[in-house]
Amino acid sequence: MDILHKLRVLFWFLVAGLWGLFLYQYISEDLNSIPKIKLSQNPFSNTAPAKRIERKYTPAQPPVNNAAASSAQNFQTAIASAAYASSRILINSGDIKDIPDMHSKDLSQSGQQDYLAPKAENEAQPIEGFAYKQTDHFHIYQEGDKVDDALVKDLENLHGNIILDLIAFSPWQREKKVHIYFAKDPSTYQKITGRPAWSGGAANMAERKIYLYESEEAFGILAHELTHIYFDSFFENSQSPLWLSEGMAVYIQVERAGSYPRWLKENLDILKNGGGYKVSDIVKIETLEGADDKSVKLWYAQSYSLVLFLMRAKRGDAFYQFCKLIKHGENVSLALYKAYGSPYNKLSSLEVVWRYDLKTGKLTQLNN
Repeated sequence: MDILHKLRVLFWFLVAGLWGLFLYQYISEDLNSIPKIKLSQNPFSNTAPAKRIERKYTPAQPPVNNAAASSAQNFQTAIASAAYASSRILINSGDIKDIPDMHSKDLSQSGQQDYLAPKAENEAQPIEGFAYKQTDHFHIYQEGDKVDDALVKDLENLHGNIILDLIAFSPWQREKKVHIYFAKDPSTYQKITGRPAWSGGAANMAERKIYLYESEEAFGILAHELTHIYFDSFFENSQSPLWLSEGMAVYIQVERAGSYPRWLKENLDILKNGGGYKVSDIVKIETLEGADDKSVKLWYAQSYSLVLFLMRAKRGDAFYQFCKLIKHGENVSLALYKAYGSPYNKLSSLEVVWRYDLKTGKLTQLNN
Protein backbone atom coordinates (compact mmCIF):
# COMPACT_ATOMS: atom_id res chain seq x y z
CA MET A 1 0.00 0.00 0.00
CA ASP A 2 2.85 2.31 0.85
CA ILE A 3 4.47 1.58 -2.53
CA LEU A 4 1.22 2.35 -4.38
CA HIS A 5 0.95 5.66 -2.56
CA LYS A 6 4.48 6.61 -3.53
CA LEU A 7 3.82 5.64 -7.15
CA ARG A 8 0.72 7.84 -7.21
CA VAL A 9 2.69 10.78 -5.83
CA LEU A 10 5.44 10.20 -8.37
CA PHE A 11 2.91 9.95 -11.21
CA TRP A 12 1.20 13.21 -10.33
CA PHE A 13 4.55 14.89 -9.84
CA LEU A 14 5.53 13.89 -13.37
CA VAL A 15 2.17 15.08 -14.74
CA ALA A 16 2.55 18.44 -13.02
CA GLY A 17 6.11 18.77 -14.30
CA LEU A 18 5.12 18.00 -17.89
CA TRP A 19 2.21 20.43 -17.68
CA GLY A 20 4.47 23.18 -16.33
CA LEU A 21 7.02 22.56 -19.09
CA PHE A 22 4.32 22.71 -21.75
CA LEU A 23 2.86 25.92 -20.29
CA TYR A 24 6.30 27.56 -20.12
CA GLN A 25 7.03 26.72 -23.75
CA TYR A 26 3.59 27.92 -24.85
CA ILE A 27 3.80 31.26 -23.06
CA SER A 28 7.46 31.84 -23.85
CA GLU A 29 6.66 31.83 -27.57
CA ASP A 30 4.29 34.75 -27.02
CA LEU A 31 6.63 36.57 -24.68
CA ASN A 32 9.50 36.23 -27.15
CA SER A 33 7.37 38.03 -29.73
CA ILE A 34 7.09 41.07 -27.47
CA PRO A 35 9.97 43.51 -27.91
CA LYS A 36 11.96 44.45 -24.86
CA ILE A 37 10.31 47.31 -23.05
CA LYS A 38 11.72 50.65 -24.16
CA LEU A 39 10.32 53.06 -21.62
CA SER A 40 10.24 56.71 -22.54
CA GLN A 41 11.57 59.29 -20.17
CA ASN A 42 8.96 60.45 -17.73
CA PRO A 43 7.83 63.74 -19.32
CA PHE A 44 7.07 65.22 -15.93
CA SER A 45 10.61 64.82 -14.57
CA ASN A 46 12.28 66.30 -17.62
CA THR A 47 14.96 68.80 -16.71
CA ALA A 48 15.23 70.15 -20.24
CA PRO A 49 13.03 73.09 -21.22
CA ALA A 50 9.73 71.72 -22.49
CA LYS A 51 7.09 73.20 -24.69
CA ARG A 52 4.54 74.39 -22.20
CA ILE A 53 0.85 73.78 -22.60
CA GLU A 54 -1.06 76.76 -21.33
CA ARG A 55 -3.88 75.76 -19.00
CA LYS A 56 -4.39 78.83 -16.92
CA TYR A 57 -7.95 79.97 -17.45
CA THR A 58 -8.25 83.74 -17.56
CA PRO A 59 -11.38 84.55 -19.53
CA ALA A 60 -10.84 87.14 -22.20
CA GLN A 61 -12.88 90.30 -22.16
CA PRO A 62 -13.61 90.85 -25.87
CA PRO A 63 -15.57 93.93 -26.81
CA VAL A 64 -19.14 92.83 -27.38
CA ASN A 65 -21.56 95.43 -28.63
CA ASN A 66 -24.67 93.36 -29.25
CA ALA A 67 -27.79 92.59 -27.26
CA ALA A 68 -26.28 89.41 -25.84
CA ALA A 69 -23.39 91.25 -24.15
CA SER A 70 -24.76 91.07 -20.62
CA SER A 71 -25.70 87.40 -20.93
CA ALA A 72 -22.28 86.57 -22.32
CA GLN A 73 -20.64 88.45 -19.45
CA ASN A 74 -22.64 86.47 -16.92
CA PHE A 75 -21.65 83.20 -18.51
CA GLN A 76 -17.99 84.20 -18.57
CA THR A 77 -18.16 84.92 -14.85
CA ALA A 78 -19.90 81.63 -14.11
CA ILE A 79 -17.34 79.57 -16.01
CA ALA A 80 -14.40 81.45 -14.55
CA SER A 81 -15.57 80.87 -10.98
CA ALA A 82 -15.77 77.13 -11.63
CA ALA A 83 -12.54 76.76 -13.59
CA TYR A 84 -10.28 78.08 -10.80
CA ALA A 85 -6.55 78.20 -11.47
CA SER A 86 -5.83 75.40 -13.93
CA SER A 87 -7.45 72.79 -16.10
CA ARG A 88 -7.10 69.44 -17.74
CA ILE A 89 -6.45 69.18 -21.43
CA LEU A 90 -8.74 67.25 -23.70
CA ILE A 91 -7.48 65.05 -26.49
CA ASN A 92 -9.90 64.79 -29.38
CA SER A 93 -9.96 63.69 -32.99
CA GLY A 94 -7.81 66.60 -34.03
CA ASP A 95 -5.13 67.98 -31.76
CA ILE A 96 -4.86 68.77 -28.07
CA LYS A 97 -7.69 70.92 -26.82
CA ASP A 98 -7.63 72.84 -23.56
CA ILE A 99 -10.83 72.30 -21.60
CA PRO A 100 -11.24 74.15 -18.28
CA ASP A 101 -12.62 71.86 -15.61
CA MET A 102 -12.19 70.64 -12.06
CA HIS A 103 -8.87 68.77 -12.06
CA SER A 104 -6.74 71.23 -10.12
CA LYS A 105 -4.39 70.59 -7.22
CA ASP A 106 -5.33 74.02 -5.91
CA LEU A 107 -8.97 73.10 -5.32
CA SER A 108 -8.36 72.19 -1.71
CA GLN A 109 -7.37 75.81 -1.09
CA SER A 110 -10.30 77.28 -2.93
CA GLY A 111 -12.96 76.53 -0.35
CA GLN A 112 -14.76 74.32 -2.87
CA GLN A 113 -14.11 70.97 -1.22
CA ASP A 114 -17.12 69.30 -2.81
CA TYR A 115 -16.32 70.57 -6.28
CA LEU A 116 -17.27 67.33 -8.04
CA ALA A 117 -20.74 66.99 -6.60
CA PRO A 118 -23.32 68.14 -9.17
CA LYS A 119 -24.92 71.26 -7.76
CA ALA A 120 -26.82 73.12 -10.47
CA GLU A 121 -30.55 73.35 -10.04
CA ASN A 122 -32.42 70.98 -12.32
CA GLU A 123 -34.06 73.74 -14.34
CA ALA A 124 -33.44 75.62 -17.56
CA GLN A 125 -30.74 78.32 -17.63
CA PRO A 126 -31.14 79.82 -21.13
CA ILE A 127 -29.00 82.39 -22.87
CA GLU A 128 -30.16 84.98 -25.39
CA GLY A 129 -30.09 83.80 -28.98
CA PHE A 130 -30.32 80.10 -28.08
CA ALA A 131 -33.34 77.83 -28.49
CA TYR A 132 -34.09 75.46 -25.62
CA LYS A 133 -35.40 71.92 -25.27
CA GLN A 134 -35.57 69.60 -22.30
CA THR A 135 -35.12 65.84 -22.72
CA ASP A 136 -35.00 62.94 -20.30
CA HIS A 137 -31.35 63.58 -19.44
CA PHE A 138 -30.39 67.00 -20.80
CA HIS A 139 -31.17 70.68 -20.94
CA ILE A 140 -30.20 71.44 -24.56
CA TYR A 141 -29.48 74.97 -25.76
CA GLN A 142 -28.76 75.45 -29.46
CA GLU A 143 -28.03 78.74 -31.15
CA GLY A 144 -30.90 79.65 -33.44
CA ASP A 145 -34.70 79.46 -33.42
CA LYS A 146 -35.08 75.73 -32.81
CA VAL A 147 -33.25 72.76 -31.31
CA ASP A 148 -32.73 70.18 -34.05
CA ASP A 149 -34.57 66.91 -33.54
CA ALA A 150 -31.54 65.02 -34.87
CA LEU A 151 -29.36 66.59 -32.17
CA VAL A 152 -31.82 65.55 -29.47
CA LYS A 153 -31.84 61.97 -30.76
CA ASP A 154 -28.05 61.81 -30.99
CA LEU A 155 -27.59 63.13 -27.46
CA GLU A 156 -30.02 60.67 -25.92
CA ASN A 157 -28.41 57.80 -27.84
CA LEU A 158 -25.00 58.92 -26.61
CA HIS A 159 -26.28 59.03 -23.05
CA GLY A 160 -27.61 55.49 -23.36
CA ASN A 161 -24.24 54.24 -24.62
CA ILE A 162 -22.30 56.01 -21.88
CA ILE A 163 -24.52 54.75 -19.09
CA LEU A 164 -23.84 51.15 -20.14
CA ASP A 165 -20.47 51.60 -18.44
CA LEU A 166 -21.09 54.41 -15.97
CA ILE A 167 -24.50 53.84 -14.41
CA ALA A 168 -22.96 52.61 -11.15
CA PHE A 169 -20.82 55.73 -10.92
CA SER A 170 -23.54 58.33 -11.45
CA PRO A 171 -26.91 57.26 -10.01
CA TRP A 172 -27.84 60.95 -9.74
CA GLN A 173 -28.22 61.14 -13.55
CA ARG A 174 -31.68 59.59 -13.26
CA GLU A 175 -32.93 62.78 -11.62
CA LYS A 176 -30.46 65.56 -12.50
CA LYS A 177 -29.80 66.73 -16.02
CA VAL A 178 -26.71 68.05 -17.79
CA HIS A 179 -26.81 71.47 -19.49
CA ILE A 180 -25.33 71.48 -23.01
CA TYR A 181 -24.80 74.69 -24.99
CA PHE A 182 -24.23 74.36 -28.76
CA ALA A 183 -23.05 77.47 -30.55
CA LYS A 184 -23.27 77.63 -34.34
CA ASP A 185 -19.71 78.83 -34.80
CA PRO A 186 -16.53 79.58 -32.84
CA SER A 187 -17.21 83.33 -32.60
CA THR A 188 -20.42 82.87 -30.59
CA TYR A 189 -18.75 80.23 -28.46
CA GLN A 190 -15.89 82.60 -27.68
CA LYS A 191 -18.32 85.39 -26.73
CA ILE A 192 -20.25 83.33 -24.19
CA THR A 193 -17.20 81.61 -22.67
CA GLY A 194 -14.33 84.02 -23.13
CA ARG A 195 -12.18 81.20 -24.44
CA PRO A 196 -9.48 81.78 -27.07
CA ALA A 197 -9.82 80.82 -30.72
CA TRP A 198 -8.02 77.49 -30.36
CA SER A 199 -10.39 76.22 -27.63
CA GLY A 200 -12.66 73.37 -28.69
CA GLY A 201 -15.00 73.38 -25.71
CA ALA A 202 -15.45 74.32 -22.07
CA ALA A 203 -16.93 72.41 -19.15
CA ASN A 204 -18.11 73.36 -15.69
CA MET A 205 -18.14 70.03 -13.83
CA ALA A 206 -19.68 71.27 -10.58
CA GLU A 207 -22.69 72.74 -12.36
CA ARG A 208 -22.92 70.02 -15.02
CA LYS A 209 -22.52 72.42 -17.95
CA ILE A 210 -20.76 71.87 -21.27
CA TYR A 211 -20.14 74.54 -23.90
CA LEU A 212 -19.06 73.79 -27.46
CA TYR A 213 -19.67 74.76 -31.06
CA GLU A 214 -20.73 72.68 -34.02
CA SER A 215 -17.78 70.92 -35.67
CA GLU A 216 -16.59 67.48 -36.70
CA GLU A 217 -14.92 67.16 -33.31
CA ALA A 218 -17.90 68.28 -31.24
CA PHE A 219 -19.39 64.84 -30.61
CA GLY A 220 -16.07 63.44 -29.38
CA ILE A 221 -15.53 66.45 -27.12
CA LEU A 222 -19.04 66.06 -25.74
CA ALA A 223 -18.62 62.34 -24.99
CA HIS A 224 -15.27 63.02 -23.30
CA GLU A 225 -16.63 65.77 -21.07
CA LEU A 226 -19.87 63.99 -20.25
CA THR A 227 -17.72 61.14 -18.98
CA HIS A 228 -15.92 63.49 -16.62
CA ILE A 229 -19.26 64.73 -15.29
CA TYR A 230 -20.67 61.22 -14.83
CA PHE A 231 -17.53 59.38 -13.72
CA ASP A 232 -15.68 61.99 -11.67
CA SER A 233 -18.77 62.75 -9.59
CA PHE A 234 -18.43 59.25 -8.11
CA PHE A 235 -15.36 60.32 -6.16
CA GLU A 236 -17.32 63.06 -4.38
CA ASN A 237 -15.05 65.03 -2.04
CA SER A 238 -11.94 63.15 -3.09
CA GLN A 239 -10.27 63.74 -6.43
CA SER A 240 -10.29 61.09 -9.11
CA PRO A 241 -6.75 60.10 -10.16
CA LEU A 242 -5.84 61.92 -13.35
CA TRP A 243 -4.86 58.77 -15.28
CA LEU A 244 -8.09 57.03 -14.30
CA SER A 245 -10.29 60.02 -15.11
CA GLU A 246 -8.69 60.73 -18.48
CA GLY A 247 -8.33 57.06 -19.37
CA MET A 248 -12.05 56.54 -18.78
CA ALA A 249 -12.94 59.67 -20.77
CA VAL A 250 -10.96 58.50 -23.80
CA TYR A 251 -12.41 54.99 -23.36
CA ILE A 252 -15.96 56.33 -23.60
CA GLN A 253 -15.02 58.69 -26.42
CA VAL A 254 -13.66 55.77 -28.45
CA GLU A 255 -15.72 52.77 -27.39
CA ARG A 256 -19.14 54.38 -26.90
CA ALA A 257 -19.12 57.51 -29.05
CA GLY A 258 -17.12 56.02 -31.93
CA SER A 259 -14.81 59.04 -32.02
CA TYR A 260 -11.36 57.58 -32.63
CA PRO A 261 -8.61 60.23 -32.34
CA ARG A 262 -6.07 60.19 -35.14
CA TRP A 263 -3.16 60.25 -32.70
CA LEU A 264 -4.36 57.23 -30.73
CA LYS A 265 -3.40 54.39 -33.07
CA GLU A 266 0.20 55.49 -33.54
CA ASN A 267 0.66 55.79 -29.79
CA LEU A 268 -0.94 52.41 -29.13
CA ASP A 269 1.54 50.98 -31.64
CA ILE A 270 4.35 52.51 -29.59
CA LEU A 271 2.96 50.78 -26.50
CA LYS A 272 2.62 47.45 -28.32
CA ASN A 273 6.27 47.68 -29.34
CA GLY A 274 7.39 48.10 -25.75
CA GLY A 275 7.34 51.89 -25.49
CA GLY A 276 5.52 54.14 -23.08
CA TYR A 277 6.02 54.87 -19.40
CA LYS A 278 6.17 52.73 -16.29
CA VAL A 279 2.72 52.13 -14.85
CA SER A 280 4.09 53.20 -11.48
CA ASP A 281 4.90 56.59 -13.03
CA ILE A 282 1.58 56.90 -14.85
CA VAL A 283 -0.48 56.61 -11.67
CA LYS A 284 1.58 59.22 -9.81
CA ILE A 285 1.05 62.01 -12.30
CA GLU A 286 -1.30 64.69 -10.97
CA THR A 287 -0.78 67.39 -13.56
CA LEU A 288 0.20 67.58 -17.22
CA GLU A 289 1.74 71.01 -16.81
CA GLY A 290 5.03 71.40 -18.64
CA ALA A 291 4.83 68.29 -20.81
CA ASP A 292 5.21 68.50 -24.57
CA ASP A 293 2.37 67.48 -26.90
CA LYS A 294 3.98 64.21 -27.98
CA SER A 295 4.51 63.03 -24.41
CA VAL A 296 1.00 64.00 -23.38
CA LYS A 297 -0.57 62.08 -26.27
CA LEU A 298 1.43 58.99 -25.34
CA TRP A 299 0.35 59.42 -21.71
CA TYR A 300 -3.31 59.67 -22.77
CA ALA A 301 -2.99 56.57 -24.95
CA GLN A 302 -1.43 54.57 -22.13
CA SER A 303 -4.04 55.73 -19.60
CA TYR A 304 -6.79 54.74 -22.05
CA SER A 305 -5.19 51.35 -22.69
CA LEU A 306 -4.86 50.62 -18.97
CA VAL A 307 -8.49 51.52 -18.29
CA LEU A 308 -9.59 49.43 -21.27
CA PHE A 309 -7.66 46.46 -19.89
CA LEU A 310 -9.03 46.89 -16.36
CA MET A 311 -12.58 47.19 -17.70
CA ARG A 312 -12.26 43.92 -19.62
CA ALA A 313 -9.72 41.90 -17.61
CA LYS A 314 -12.19 40.41 -15.14
CA ARG A 315 -15.92 39.94 -15.16
CA GLY A 316 -18.19 41.17 -12.43
CA ASP A 317 -17.75 44.44 -10.58
CA ALA A 318 -13.97 44.31 -10.16
CA PHE A 319 -13.45 47.69 -11.85
CA TYR A 320 -16.18 49.29 -9.76
CA GLN A 321 -14.67 47.88 -6.57
CA PHE A 322 -11.26 49.14 -7.66
CA CYS A 323 -12.62 52.67 -8.08
CA LYS A 324 -14.55 52.45 -4.83
CA LEU A 325 -11.39 51.52 -2.90
CA ILE A 326 -9.52 54.46 -4.44
CA LYS A 327 -12.44 56.74 -3.58
CA HIS A 328 -12.07 55.70 0.06
CA GLY A 329 -8.37 56.50 0.11
CA GLU A 330 -6.70 53.19 -0.74
CA ASN A 331 -3.48 53.38 -2.74
CA VAL A 332 -3.64 52.10 -6.31
CA SER A 333 -1.52 48.99 -5.75
CA LEU A 334 -3.53 47.68 -2.81
CA ALA A 335 -6.86 48.64 -4.39
CA LEU A 336 -5.83 46.69 -7.48
CA TYR A 337 -5.07 43.55 -5.51
CA LYS A 338 -8.22 43.75 -3.37
CA ALA A 339 -10.43 44.20 -6.43
CA TYR A 340 -8.73 41.88 -8.93
CA GLY A 341 -6.78 39.40 -6.80
CA SER A 342 -3.77 37.48 -8.11
CA PRO A 343 -1.57 38.09 -9.99
CA TYR A 344 -2.15 41.81 -9.49
CA ASN A 345 -0.36 42.10 -6.17
CA LYS A 346 1.72 45.06 -7.34
CA LEU A 347 1.86 47.55 -10.19
CA SER A 348 4.78 45.83 -11.87
CA SER A 349 2.64 42.69 -12.15
CA LEU A 350 -0.12 44.74 -13.79
CA GLU A 351 2.43 46.11 -16.23
CA VAL A 352 3.63 42.65 -17.28
CA VAL A 353 0.11 41.26 -17.77
CA TRP A 354 -1.21 44.40 -19.48
CA ARG A 355 1.69 44.54 -21.94
CA TYR A 356 1.33 40.81 -22.67
CA ASP A 357 -2.35 41.30 -23.45
CA LEU A 358 -1.70 44.47 -25.43
CA LYS A 359 0.54 42.48 -27.76
CA THR A 360 -1.33 39.17 -27.93
CA GLY A 361 -4.94 39.95 -26.99
CA LYS A 362 -5.18 36.49 -25.37
CA LEU A 363 -6.52 37.66 -22.02
CA THR A 364 -9.20 40.12 -23.06
CA GLN A 365 -9.40 39.59 -26.84
CA LEU A 366 -8.65 43.29 -27.30
CA ASN A 367 -5.82 42.93 -29.77
CA ASN A 368 -6.83 44.09 -33.26
